[in-house]
Amino acid sequence: MASNSSGGVLVAERAALLEGQTSSDQTTVRPAPSWLSPRCYVWLLTLICGTGGFLFGYDTGVISGALPYMQDDILSSYRTDPARLSWIQGAIVSAAVAGAAGGSALGGLLSDLVGRKKALLAGDVLFAAGALLMAAAPDILVIIAGRALVGVGVGLASVTVPVYIAESAPAEVRATLVSVNVLMITSGQFVAYLADYLFTYVPGTWRWMLGVAAVPALLQMVGLVFLPESPRWLLAHGREREGRAALEKLVISADVDKEAADIGAQVDADRAARVSIWTALGTPELQAQLHIGVGLQVLQQLVGINTVMYYTPVILELAGVHDKRTALLVALAPAAVNALGTVVGMVAIDKCGRRKLLQSSLCAVALALLLLGAAFRVSETHAPPVEPGGSCPAASLAATCTQCIRQGCDFCGPAADAAAAGVCMARGDDCPPGPPGRPPTYMPYTAGCPSGFMPLILGGLLLYLAAFSPGLGPVPWAVNAEIFPPQVRGFASGVSATANWLTNAAVAQTFLVLTRAFGGSGTFWLYAAIAAAGAVWAHFTVVETQGLSLEEVQEFFRARTRTKRAASQQRLQP
Repeated sequence: MASNSSGGVLVAERAALLEGQTSSDQTTVRPAPSWLSPRCYVWLLTLICGTGGFLFGYDTGVISGALPYMQDDILSSYRTDPARLSWIQGAIVSAAVAGAAGGSALGGLLSDLVGRKKALLAGDVLFAAGALLMAAAPDILVIIAGRALVGVGVGLASVTVPVYIAESAPAEVRATLVSVNVLMITSGQFVAYLADYLFTYVPGTWRWMLGVAAVPALLQMVGLVFLPESPRWLLAHGREREGRAALEKLVISADVDKEAADIGAQVDADRAARVSIWTALGTPELQAQLHIGVGLQVLQQLVGINTVMYYTPVILELAGVHDKRTALLVALAPAAVNALGTVVGMVAIDKCGRRKLLQSSLCAVALALLLLGAAFRVSETHAPPVEPGGSCPAASLAATCTQCIRQGCDFCGPAADAAAAGVCMARGDDCPPGPPGRPPTYMPYTAGCPSGFMPLILGGLLLYLAAFSPGLGPVPWAVNAEIFPPQVRGFASGVSATANWLTNAAVAQTFLVLTRAFGGSGTFWLYAAIAAAGAVWAHFTVVETQGLSLEEVQEFFRARTRTKRAASQQRLQP
């Protein structure tokens, strides 16, 4: 009872202080322009912040189109060593992911220390610098360094943007607005594939693909100048005037006092408890929250989403698409489905709830991955046969195109006939002229075999992305932005985002190895098994936060802990 009484006094004192400050010093409060309502201002803040998500998506998608052109340019000396080439390609992809893991770990602490806005600005500077460095890179090491810098910037944005939006948004549309960031991610991926295709007509191809990403980073830096800091962060750091001014812009006037009082009560309770990060980590509430937050982020990556986004053209080559430019053009379809599915998730997440959307998405993802693996299996079993006479040392061990490529060789066959026999050539050797009665020359296939089943595989990819994007795409980010207590929100969100990026790096680095060892079928069936196991885990672990304010979410976890403790004590009684 005493604590409740003191808490009420603190709230009353804070409300009086805020009232006195705003009445005595009106110049410190900058309400939104009369033509811009709080709801419109929240959307403006969301879109400007969401540029960080756009950069996240662009970086994820652009490398898939740049890598094939790097093979013909800066990576050409490694073409005769397929194992080393695969490792270097994985390193280029993973450098950004590893940088993002470090950036997200740093971003959580940095955003708690200096604010969400300044953390985002730091990420923009690093992203722009890394993009320009890659555009001018003279060798592989500089590309990897630029990718790492870009990754740190993306990592800072990935942890800061959802928290910034969640702390500024009304409870009834909070998850929808956080999902706008996910839409910006998927839109960035679509734009990346479109840019990849367009820049194939420009000298310098991959340098333009990577370097143009500096432009949206610079635009976001300009936009952030006009935004307020997160009101919850300002009030938590004792900056009442600025926090009140931010609330005036983001909340309708009738709710400003109540919102400020609720936030103030939470801040006062946190200060009274004097909970440090390390003390908070020992509480059952934060442990349960981290279990959910980290688990969702890891699960999102283990089902293989970013292997699809990083390597879509490679996957299409596995399916038999020979021409790089055609692969980039076809890759626009999966990226478009991913973006459209995210729009569906935005509409549904605050109406259906996080848990139901997640469960349905996981079940659909598992089914889609099974079908995608089956499509690859059909393609692999109908691979064209190998004729004698090739230059590959292991040609005698390869009866089909699939076996030839798994031996580390190239398959040369007529592009006009997906079922026609070809020869198995050492990697890097020119294809011989075709036999009489066939097209005049063979075409090289280095990643996958010519196949008449490419439409079936493309359909499987589209189904997978349609299943993933409405639920498993936005839900982990929305939940992570709202379940953690304010005093450690940046840190805990950073831990979850770091887990996401570390898992992302591991999956991206192993994808090409898995496809070489097990083919597309075995690789996607493995991801399907993980999705099925994840659906079971989510059913017993993930809680619903629909319609709750950030402060009510914390009370929910405290009440759940009290209930579990009481049930445990009751079981121990004789």
